[in-house]
Amino acid sequence: MSGHRTSAAGARRRILIVGDHPLVCRGLTALINAEHDMLVCAAGRNFQQGLEASAGALPDLVIVDLSFREDDGLAVVRGICAIQDAPPVLVLTMHDASLDARRAFAAGASGCVAKQEKTETLLTAIRAVLRGETYGAPGRQRTRARRGLARKANGA
Repeated sequence: MSGHRTSAAGARRRILIVGDHPLVCRGLTALINAEHDMLVCAAGRNFQQGLEASAGALPDLVIVDLSFREDDGLAVVRGICAIQDAPPVLVLTMHDASLDARRAFAAGASGCVAKQEKTETLLTAIRAVLRGETYGAPGRQRTRARRGLARKANGA
């Protein structure tokens, strides 16, 4: 049996949320469940619950909040990505999105979104990762692009 679920055409895509901040998890659940094409199928509050839910709930996508009080968020990402037929992982971060994105991708994540981004950005990222694409931190990417243009304009 496949490790993660492949949703039928027209079915709502199943999302697992792994994070230990109840307010953030409830907000994410409300946001996702309000969408016509996705729903939260399970939640895990720590490393072990995240692994168990990823294997048991058969999500199409796992969202991992990197900010854990007791666990290492990147270890959670690595653990989920190590599961056979693991679903893709999208990381949420409140710290330096470009550094966290590099670390998250190195751990096996398919996407990274800064918590400061708009809700529409998160929904776009979820859908992109569900389509098999990777998704970075757009706000930081735009900033880097502007810096690159400024350096070229200054002859650097």
